[in-house]
Amino acid sequence: MKNGWTYLVLAATVFVYVVYLAMAVWTFHNLPPIPDRVETKSGALLFTGQDVIEGKYLVQKYGLLDYGSFLGFGGYFGIDYVAYTMKFYADKVAQLSGLTFSPETAPQIKSLLTPRFDAPPSTLFAAQGGRVVVSDEFGKAFEAAVQFYSDYFGPKAEEVGLKPNLITDQEQIRKIVAFFTWGVLISLANYTNGFPYLPGITQPRLDVTTATWVTFFILLLVIMPTAGYIIIKFIDYWRDPRISLELPPPSPTQRLALLGFVLAVLGLSVQGLLGGYLMHKYTEPAQLYGIPGVNNWLPFNVARALHYNLPILWMAVTWVSFALFVLPYLGVQLSRAKVLAILGLGTFVALGILLGIWASYLQMIPDPWWFIIGSQGRPVVNQGTLWLLLVAALLAYLSAAVWKASRTSPEPIQPLVKILSIALAGTAFGTLMGALPVVSPWYHFTIDEYFRWILIHSFVEGFWPAIVIPILLILLVIAGMVPPRLAVAAAGLDASLEIATGMIGTAHHYYWGGQPTLWMYLGAVVSTLEVIPIGFLIAYALVLWRRGEVKTELQKTLLTFVLVAAFGGAIGVVAFGAGLINMPVINYWLHGSQGTMVHAHLAMPMAYGVPTMLMWVVAFTLAGAFSAAQLRRLRLAVVVMAAGFYLQVLLSLMLLMTNQFVAATSQGYWAMKALFAPDGSPGFWQRPDIKTFVWLRMIGDIVAAVGIAVFLIYMLRGLPKGLKIQ
Repeated sequence: MKNGWTYLVLAATVFVYVVYLAMAVWTFHNLPPIPDRVETKSGALLFTGQDVIEGKYLVQKYGLLDYGSFLGFGGYFGIDYVAYTMKFYADKVAQLSGLTFSPETAPQIKSLLTPRFDAPPSTLFAAQGGRVVVSDEFGKAFEAAVQFYSDYFGPKAEEVGLKPNLITDQEQIRKIVAFFTWGVLISLANYTNGFPYLPGITQPRLDVTTATWVTFFILLLVIMPTAGYIIIKFIDYWRDPRISLELPPPSPTQRLALLGFVLAVLGLSVQGLLGGYLMHKYTEPAQLYGIPGVNNWLPFNVARALHYNLPILWMAVTWVSFALFVLPYLGVQLSRAKVLAILGLGTFVALGILLGIWASYLQMIPDPWWFIIGSQGRPVVNQGTLWLLLVAALLAYLSAAVWKASRTSPEPIQPLVKILSIALAGTAFGTLMGALPVVSPWYHFTIDEYFRWILIHSFVEGFWPAIVIPILLILLVIAGMVPPRLAVAAAGLDASLEIATGMIGTAHHYYWGGQPTLWMYLGAVVSTLEVIPIGFLIAYALVLWRRGEVKTELQKTLLTFVLVAAFGGAIGVVAFGAGLINMPVINYWLHGSQGTMVHAHLAMPMAYGVPTMLMWVVAFTLAGAFSAAQLRRLRLAVVVMAAGFYLQVLLSLMLLMTNQFVAATSQGYWAMKALFAPDGSPGFWQRPDIKTFVWLRMIGDIVAAVGIAVFLIYMLRGLPKGLKIQ
């Protein structure tokens, strides 16, 4: 069938969204309830369901989820609000009962903490109703928690890395603590599969172990026949004839796209600087090398949100710019005005997102506009909904333009262009879902997490591989390095598998957030199957290298970047993603730890960053802005950059992760992310050895920065030449 792979990718795209919309009905029928009232046994009202909903709203408004985390979801530095509040309550209830928290007293303390839910069964999108009754000791602990968090987010805010006196309104603090306490209540009532761990109080359910066992079994069952099929197709297509297309010098209109690439490399450079700044905040939250006042304008949550939005933005800007650069080669005519308009819109949206987050988290945007033009306040998905809608519209337009190009492009690469168009459309739809509910946050945390991870995976695990890999294969085909039929089969197989496993595998983030337990099995199994297409691409890259048919400097550059990306994907996605932190029995302890940073700091820059940077190199080379000698240095630079990220992991992040694992398993999940314990004693981030491990990351940072600097310098120097018509 001529376009069989194209149809398969389209079917996978439609299938995953149908699954998610269908499963939403079931999931939202089984939400952890938000009770109308939470009362003590003696009848005192602690808070209402509306307080919980408004508390969630305030947590997002103040950017607290880009500082700490809620049920493990959110920032990596600040406390986990649920785990920490649970520990606070356990200590306070023990104190009020004349007890000391220990294995012997834990059952008694647990009985005083465990709530009684008198809530009716939830219905679709309506999990509110009934009441919860807690002990009188719990009620007193709640009042103490309000006072504790009044101090934490008020006078102590700057000390812990937040904007000074971030929240001073006591009624707002009370509602925020109501939201934290609701998280504790649903955890104690077993809606979160036993998460977060607190010795003697909560522990992982049996499903955590059995889901992991089922995952290993299905992985072994599926991987062998799939690998066999891939090898057969690989052998069938490898000896096919290759083509080599000589591309003419780019037109003046195409050369305008180089401006977008320069903006992208500037974004990457700023991202790196923010990463170093964040590293420093772990060791000195209130200052910067002894200079006070930095938290007035760049507190931890602002810097973190900007740091991980920048890679999304500079990669997206690169893809849009590269599309503008290559579409004329595929027969699509673009006017100078249209190119400038698209680049201008992309730049406007990128700057709007960054400035919106900064202004929103510093409380410069009033209700309800902070959610629309500022930041949604959800970790990772914190772009204002207006910007997300514009991004979705831009992606949809780009998808249509690429689909149009597939009709006029050279016949051997038409299926690759169509696969790229489908992937862009899938990302656009996921972005639209992430913008919901557009004007105000979802009332329920579990609903929020459901849609948030759909958007994140449409950006990363699901559709981004289906965007990057066809582009790489188009370049390899044009360079005469890959037979067209093999390229189409590789792109089609990888895209369909990545979309299906990456999108449905989104559920590996649903283990502890209140979603029904079935999602644990589905998420663990399907997301782990992502290793199959990635493993195939690694093998393919190795065979390309071993054939030794690479002659020109551009071919050598293409192969070097592909190898760096393939190995980075193997280590970051397969080993440290699916292998290390995906399995429920491990994720229970490492959820939201520096283990996630290990995964992100290899997968993101290697699997996605390096292929994106290759687009810069190809465009500048075709524009005559890079010489053969510069290509050789850029190949070395990308290897140096990759080495820097590996050093970050080996010298710092892995050591932090293992120490967090020890802290979580011995003291409870709360202990692995705290500057100080609830009793005021020094916490994890104040340990001298931990501070040393944090500072060791600087070695990797500097090495990576050297590699990135080469790209920045060469692109700035080459831009005037690239824009000039030869």
